Amino acid sequence: MSARAAGDDPGRVGYLVHLLGLAIVLLAGVHVLLDSDPLAVEFAEAAILLVFAICVFFAGYRAVAERLPARDVLRIVLVGLGVGVVVGLLATLFLLLRRATGEPTAEAWFVLSIGWSLGASAGALVGYYLTEVKRERAAQELLTKRLTILQRVLRHNIRNEVTILRGLSDDLTESAADPETRGKLDTVDAHVDRVYRLSENAQLLSDLWGSGGTEVIDLAAIARREVAEFRDAYPEVSVDADLPDRAMVEANRHLPVAVGEVLENVAVHNRTEGLSVTVSLVTDPGEGSATLEIVDDGSRIPEDEMAVLSSDRELPLQHVTGLGLWVIYWVLDASGGRAEFANVESGGVAVRLTVPTT
Repeated sequence: MSARAAGDDPGRVGYLVHLLGLAIVLLAGVHVLLDSDPLAVEFAEAAILLVFAICVFFAGYRAVAERLPARDVLRIVLVGLGVGVVVGLLATLFLLLRRATGEPTAEAWFVLSIGWSLGASAGALVGYYLTEVKRERAAQELLTKRLTILQRVLRHNIRNEVTILRGLSDDLTESAADPETRGKLDTVDAHVDRVYRLSENAQLLSDLWGSGGTEVIDLAAIARREVAEFRDAYPEVSVDADLPDRAMVEANRHLPVAVGEVLENVAVHNRTEGLSVTVSLVTDPGEGSATLEIVDDGSRIPEDEMAVLSSDRELPLQHVTGLGLWVIYWVLDASGGRAEFANVESGGVAVRLTVPTT
């Protein structure tokens, strides 16, 4: 047996809601006893009140079953009483207006009982569901806070571990005389960088889902900047860019990351020599959109990964490696645009990023 007193049990506090239901049942009983209508009519009218009582009992049952704290139960009771009083006053006003105009006001007691019972039952149900919404929101906020803390800790730790691994790998590479060993260490470096990028993309997606929204930006300037950075990072790749002076669009602030991710994927997933990339940007005033197209002549996207991108869902045995392509997809989705991926028949991939113009 719990050492806690019965009065401190959150489940027992929920029975306070039942008092509203019992009050409505009492009104029904008084109506049957005092009304002079035929018994069948009295029971039919009392049944209407009992329906309202059942609604209140349901709210009380849920409050007990979910062991709502006293403050939440009190909110349900007060909302029920408050709405009951308001509807009851409206019923009273209705009767007074009829009496002032000389119209008959038969069954005034029953009209007032219906008004208060209807308001009390509706208020109790509304109070219960408002409490549920508040509890769920609080639980979601707590979960979001915990996940944010966990994500920050993981990201910090991953950065530290990546820095250590890079340092050790660089030292080993300098001291290694065997070309095969150097090649293996380069592979280690590539996988370490991949883990780091995965962490950064996860953080970006978290920011994207948390902020959202769009702003006016120059897609042409973004494309030029990302192409310049790509050329510096991968001078062995031939890049042909055909970009206008300006292309003002309304998109998510992370759009530059999506453009850079497309270009980065070209270099990361194509190790062949003589790789070339074509970047073009066209606007369609009729459609009110701008499309940035990036086409490479490297390897194609596997059909299973292409199917996942088309269906916008992650499959257990059939998934896109990493988060890069998902970053592109969701940034464009948050921008009110779309990302389209297509394999080129002659080889390579064409990526089209379409966003609304201003």
